[in-house]
Amino acid sequence: LSWVDLPVHLLVKMAKEIETVKCFKIECAQAASKLRKLVVEGGDSIEGPFDGEEGITLFADLEAGATGTMSSAMIPDLIKPVVLDYLAGDSDKSEDRYNDILPIINYENRQCGFRATKVVMKEGGVINSDFCRHPISPLEEETKLGLIKLAKKYDPIALNWGK
Repeated sequence: LSWVDLPVHLLVKMAKEIETVKCFKIECAQAASKLRKLVVEGGDSIEGPFDGEEGITLFADLEAGATGTMSSAMIPDLIKPVVLDYLAGDSDKSEDRYNDILPIINYENRQCGFRATKVVMKEGGVINSDFCRHPISPLEEETKLGLIKLAKKYDPIALNWGK
């Protein structure tokens, strides 16, 4: 049983009874619905309702009450403004920024998973290898090339940081 499978009332109970449990990263189908319930039922005991899954549901999760995200390290410099604009009350600007980066979020989430971050960081000179331990296979070469091509359009810091 994973944490995402726990009913909201149990997450709230944990937040109220365990001092060190105050933040929740929600990564599941219909995450926004679960976040909304968590925020309403948990009230002040929920200090960190967070989005996950590389940000694929980020905007809906912000609308549901998420106050941050625990997305991948591939494009944090592009995701941060989405969150900050939303929290500052500019949901239109936040939504526009989110829609602008959605293609790369989608590619990462649906084509690559966590391997996307490794590939982009290797391409950017941040790390020397994009190797993943068994049983995770390397990205198919065409997928990797597609990711790098797409990443270059967005110019995330991870693509240039190590150069």
